[in-house]
Amino acid sequence: MKQLLITVLLSGSCGFLAAQKTVKTPAIYKPVRTEMYKKGWIDFNKNGVKDIYEDPSAPVDARIEDLLKQMTLEEKTCQMVTLYGYKRVLKDDLPTPEWKNQLWKDGIGAIDEHLNGFQQWGLPPSDNEYVWPASRHAWALNEVQRFFIEETRLGIPTDFTNEGIRGVESYKATNFPTQLGLGHTWNRELIRQVGVITGREARMLGYTNVYAPILDVGRDQRWGRYEE
Repeated sequence: MKQLLITVLLSGSCGFLAAQKTVKTPAIYKPVRTEMYKKGWIDFNKNGVKDIYEDPSAPVDARIEDLLKQMTLEEKTCQMVTLYGYKRVLKDDLPTPEWKNQLWKDGIGAIDEHLNGFQQWGLPPSDNEYVWPASRHAWALNEVQRFFIEETRLGIPTDFTNEGIRGVESYKATNFPTQLGLGHTWNRELIRQVGVITGREARMLGYTNVYAPILDVGRDQRWGRYEE
């Protein structure tokens, strides 16, 4: 958990800052807290001091320990939670003032498949305006990220995950064969290329963590998700 926290802190905030520069769509819930964003670091806990966990030049272990010492039990528990995205569980596409009263007011470990167009099996794609183009999708994820950075006590970024079972799970992404089908090729270079494409598309859309490829050996064909 320690390593995961600092990885999310580093990757989530770096992606956030990069996409902030390219999309100018205004936020819907409040102005950006510009005073947090210092030269070379972010004041995640908004105390005006560069804490160890906020210092990019500090050793990773020291940053982890400093952050954990400041976290409450509720904040640590929330980092163990995955929240399914828009129209799976989450009813909002972008943050609202009500988010300050929800479970994730103390942060959240991951939001899975947010705004990818999927809602439930057997239902048509959800009609949200952020599925495409990729720049707009990335902007929307960054607006969600901005809530966690600016509106939670310690500013821990969330991890935007995606299954990636056959490429990025989105209605606008390259669709590859299932993991089982890919495994039958016995072609490592081909699988590497699939991984490169999946990773690039995920990054372009704003996702920070893709659950693929899956390397487990299938042992029982009766399992309902055997193809994965």
